[in-house]
Amino acid sequence: MPDFANPFIGTVPRKLTHGELVRAIMLNISAEYEAVHLYLAHMDATDNEDARKVLYDIALEELVHVGEFTSLLYRLDPVTATKMEEGFAEVRELLASRAPGEPAATDAGTGQPAAAAPAGQLTVGSLLRAPKP
Repeated sequence: MPDFANPFIGTVPRKLTHGELVRAIMLNISAEYEAVHLYLAHMDATDNEDARKVLYDIALEELVHVGEFTSLLYRLDPVTATKMEEGFAEVRELLASRAPGEPAATDAGTGQPAAAAPAGQLTVGSLLRAPKP
């Protein structure tokens, strides 16, 4: 949790090295995803439509921040960019290799596609596909 009483929290007494900056950007990405999770959890915990609408909008804004930080990370660390693209390519290949007509993997607990959220529940992955509340 933030330590608002301490005005020096999070400050560094020197300039970051390049490696430290790369790790700091990775931490920022993680914090943005954590914020998305928090706002969606609060949205799920209320029936107040005004609050739900605002929380959803803020969660989407945090995903924009993830994109901004990720773009900066790729620019600062080409190795990370290359490895991430390798991961994207592996998933594309894996999903393309599924035989035509073969059903997608399902979640054993729900029987729904593994990437899908239960009806009415939003997740980070479903934000872009889900209708706004």
